[in-house]
Amino acid sequence: MTSIWELDTPALLVDLDALDHNASLMAQRCADAGIAWRPHVKACKAPAMALRLLQAGAVGITCAKASEALAMARGGVTDILVANEVVGEQKVARLVEVAKLATLCVAVDDAANIREISAAADAAGVTIDLLVDVDVNLHRCGVTPEQAPALCALISDLPAVRLRGLMGYEGHVMGLPDEEKERETAASASILARANDLCQSDGHEIGVLSGGGSGNYRYVLNQGVLNELQAGGAALMDLTYELMGVGGHRRALSLVCQVVSAASPERAAGDAGWKATGRHTGLPAVVNPDGWSCAGLSAEHTHLARDGGQPLQISDRVEMVPHYSDSTVLLHRTLHAHRAGVVEETWEISGSGALH
Repeated sequence: MTSIWELDTPALLVDLDALDHNASLMAQRCADAGIAWRPHVKACKAPAMALRLLQAGAVGITCAKASEALAMARGGVTDILVANEVVGEQKVARLVEVAKLATLCVAVDDAANIREISAAADAAGVTIDLLVDVDVNLHRCGVTPEQAPALCALISDLPAVRLRGLMGYEGHVMGLPDEEKERETAASASILARANDLCQSDGHEIGVLSGGGSGNYRYVLNQGVLNELQAGGAALMDLTYELMGVGGHRRALSLVCQVVSAASPERAAGDAGWKATGRHTGLPAVVNPDGWSCAGLSAEHTHLARDGGQPLQISDRVEMVPHYSDSTVLLHRTLHAHRAGVVEETWEISGSGALH
């Protein structure tokens, strides 16, 4: 058995006890609210972890890109939503490859794109489900509620595509203060509900209303509009989600680096810079040993500052919690799954670099 302290560094870790707690918590909260849980795996990018979330009660997974979905399908995941528009011959061809391996659903907001997906799926002899993407005030992608019925009608008229429902991602609310976040989450839900009413009045069967993220999922569960939750990042948990007020979760993701310089007792340098930790939302937090903090990052080094702890020596290991898992995991190719510091499994991050 290998200890996390014996791994070559930088080493990306996931604590299985914490992960299983988080996954069970999210699955149970969704079940209690009568909502299907379809966690986004853009943070973990590892099929083995996605399969673990399915075992915990998820109905399927959510991906960001067709290539990410293909990595998941090749890794054994059989029910996938790509919650982004997928446009262009090369990318649509990739969707077809996914649809040969898994039940696939894709977000759409454009008639030409719907026809493109239909034609490719029909030629390949596969069926792809579609969710009409509604702009719920994020103002990134999506149509107005009034435009949604026409797209539903087009989907119903074309071969090899099938209308599953609607989606609306309220990403603009995630960093808001709690009271404002609850209000804006409700406002977004009301837009999606209006789109649902208009589509159903036009004779379309809307089975799924999908959306939500880790930063606001506690409000989604209480509002009774969405029946599918895409929140997944909180299964790993990180400092960003803590700042967003995600409650009841444990930190599951961490990173171990090695001290490569300890020339002063008041500072040290580790071998995990921003190329290993990411940094676009903030600095990681040192959790072991006590009395040290991350004062900064350069490309290949962690700048460690002493804050009451014992002086570090070269080759000492330092464990940190990333600020935002999405910015960290994509930089790695392996995720070491451990329990109480003993590595039980090593997971390939096969979705890393899946940008297409």
